[in-house]
Amino acid sequence: MSRLGKEFVLYWVDPATDELSLCWRDAAGKPLESFSRLRTHLASRSRKLVFAVNAGIFSRDKTPVGLHIEEGMELRPLNRAARDDTQFNFYLKPNGVFYVEGRTPEILETECYARSRLRPRLACQSGPLLLTNGVIHPAFRPGSSNLHWRTGVGVTRENRVVFVLSKQTLNFHDFAVLFRDRLGGDQALYLDGDICGIYLPELGFSEDARSSFAAMFAVTVAAEPQNAPAAPGSGP
Repeated sequence: MSRLGKEFVLYWVDPATDELSLCWRDAAGKPLESFSRLRTHLASRSRKLVFAVNAGIFSRDKTPVGLHIEEGMELRPLNRAARDDTQFNFYLKPNGVFYVEGRTPEILETECYARSRLRPRLACQSGPLLLTNGVIHPAFRPGSSNLHWRTGVGVTRENRVVFVLSKQTLNFHDFAVLFRDRLGGDQALYLDGDICGIYLPELGFSEDARSSFAAMFAVTVAAEPQNAPAAPGSGP
């Protein structure tokens, strides 16, 4: 975990040791939408939330647009459809899938993922891909005026995962360059734009974001057990 200058907040995850999960709905099947509800949901499972960030692009009814897998269960299928102007960024091909199989993270282009027959522990489809084997998405242009706050996820050559939130608006090209040239990544995926947020109390990001989400990535640790109530009649 680190801060990169004044423009970005980074959170590094090592899937070999860190508990990374993907969460969309609560026990009643209702989208969680906020960090506070995510925190409560995880606490009910004896997990303490230490980091969270919005996952991929979603519809107005808080349903992920693309593939969504939690704990090995596919809750939304892979979306191989052509362009849909209501979710333009998602359909700016190539798009792709971030997934963790066992403890190994990877990002694959959607059609490559479709051919792979993988069964990952978690997976989130979004778009566009920022980097594919170190190559920037062909639609991105240096100096573009398409400026927004952005979140993304990258996988480094050492199989570490890095989540990034921009604190200032920037274009897709510059966001991709960040992952490639400064974070050591060959694969990176855009998560969302102005509808984005991060939960990281260690750096002061502890309140709910200005937007609500569908799914969220979460890093957790085991919750400390609550003190058991004293038995009747016990005491000094």
